[in-house]
Amino acid sequence: MSVQLSFPSNALFVGHKNPDTDCTCSAIAAANLWGGTPIVQGELNPETEFVLKQFNVEKPAFEDNFAGKDVVVVDHNQTTQSAASVVEANILSIIDHHAVQDNFFFQKGPIHIDMRTVASCCTIIADYYADMNVEISAQMAGVMLGGILSDTLGLTVPHTTDIDREVAAKLAKIAGVEDVEAFAQEMLIAKSDLSKYTAAEILNLDYKDFIFGDIKIGFGVCESLLIDKVIAKHDEISAAMQENKKNGYEAIFFAYVDLTTNNSVVIGADDADFTVLEKAFGISKGDLGVSLEGKISRKNDFIPPVSAYFNN
Repeated sequence: MSVQLSFPSNALFVGHKNPDTDCTCSAIAAANLWGGTPIVQGELNPETEFVLKQFNVEKPAFEDNFAGKDVVVVDHNQTTQSAASVVEANILSIIDHHAVQDNFFFQKGPIHIDMRTVASCCTIIADYYADMNVEISAQMAGVMLGGILSDTLGLTVPHTTDIDREVAAKLAKIAGVEDVEAFAQEMLIAKSDLSKYTAAEILNLDYKDFIFGDIKIGFGVCESLLIDKVIAKHDEISAAMQENKKNGYEAIFFAYVDLTTNNSVVIGADDADFTVLEKAFGISKGDLGVSLEGKISRKNDFIPPVSAYFNN
């Protein structure tokens, strides 16, 4: 028996805190498909602003009070990556592409869960349009394409699937994007312009909390074509990490991701955190941090070794 998925018109489509392009565009496209309201839980980064402006799509409203409200969760599955009030929400569905961790959105009754091994949540949302035989507008095709290109760094990261590539090609045609590679490069250029941000803001632009048992860690990432300009603020970023760690964290980590070389340097807030990194990755700390060649993904490259360390 096949039942078409539907949600009430007052449903909120909610991505994670410190929103990135994939979670924002997933919420927008899902709300457009099912009816309801897309929500963001923080300020948009320059890349997301670029994508929305490119396709003339309005920025979603900000909301962090979800108590008693109908919520569809997109692009995350841990309560720690949403506002505290989300535990009081009526979760209707979880649509995501990340590994299940502690603090999952458990509910008293059964809910719809769709978690797939693709590289972008927008890939999943686009598939629902096809499954429900709903025509995709150029605007929605553009924002979903932006989400896919963002999470796959222009379809280049190793965990990009053939499904992501096929969906991106279809969306590009609908959106009128003739040169996908050039558009992805424009997105990266927009993402790399962090001149208006303080060190603390850079730390939190792409920052997520993770829970391993009773251990809470934070992990920020900065992907940039101009990573040297970010590293120039290293002392200030380290100070911001140390300040964050006072808020009940076992460890705080941050990755400088160089998009020109596809290499990363991961740092910790203090010596104890660097010890964790050295043991988790089996690599000694260099002048700046732990250098990882060919490793750029928090989801696939950074969190699994750290999770294994804390769960041992």
